[in-house]
Amino acid sequence: MIARVALVAVLACTVGGAAQARRGEPQAPARVGSLILFWSMDPYPSLWSIRPDGSHRRRLFRTRQNCKRPSLSPDRRWIAFDGAPPGKASMKEFDLQIVRRDGTGRRSLTRSDAREIDPQWSPDGTRISYSRLARADSSDFRKTWIWTVRPDGGGARPLVHGNTARWSPDGSELVFSALTPKSDGDVFVVRADGTGLRRLLATPRLEQPNAWSPDGRRILFTRWSADGGSDVLSMAAAGGDVRRLTHARDENVGGSWSPDGTRIVFSSARFGRSHLFVMRAGGGKARQLSHREDFDPVWR
Repeated sequence: MIARVALVAVLACTVGGAAQARRGEPQAPARVGSLILFWSMDPYPSLWSIRPDGSHRRRLFRTRQNCKRPSLSPDRRWIAFDGAPPGKASMKEFDLQIVRRDGTGRRSLTRSDAREIDPQWSPDGTRISYSRLARADSSDFRKTWIWTVRPDGGGARPLVHGNTARWSPDGSELVFSALTPKSDGDVFVVRADGTGLRRLLATPRLEQPNAWSPDGRRILFTRWSADGGSDVLSMAAAGGDVRRLTHARDENVGGSWSPDGTRIVFSSARFGRSHLFVMRAGGGKARQLSHREDFDPVWR
């Protein structure tokens, strides 16, 4: 239960042409130099990147404060993340922050007693969505709200009750997970202005979205089982056509598609610690990419 515990603990505790992407349009092949961003527990929660072939693993930002869930801006210049703000003890507060890819220019976007985590850039780079839990000492992720804020820290506003929001490729919608009477998390979609709420998937299990495919046709998500394990699945963006991509008894947590949509990166605790793996978008044999305790990979 490493990844799920990490999520609850933190709560208690595109690329160039993305703005022009539209659902149904074919996307350009993955560019040379694409990167997978993630956070690692080694030596403590910190931001890292690795190439899709497993080479050139490097730390993106050096600080002794916790940093988790990196998200790369569409112009590839900035990384948004959540963690303790400057001057605060590690793991005591969780604010949204951004930093340049070279590790300079760090600044906080939120400054409150709430726990604000999981930043996600809109495809045009004008807004960042995040999950906000009003009580800093609460561990109940079911009480989170999705907010958005400008990259300069202004214009913060609530959008909808839920968590783990992910932008559609054209920026018109966000998919997210929300509590229902029969589930800790069903999958919903809402327009970027907060209207047009609709449910895509309803099951008794907790399900949390991870990413849209580059062409906007499918959504990657994680389904948690009663015994604490989980698997990575995908579904049609309009709902239905659910496909299970992993079949392990351990904890598998979705990450994202490659820029060309042919592969998926995800994390798996099948060896006792969470490592990164890559597989074909339709499932199949997975290739291990990392050998440390790594989480929440995003391929850009």
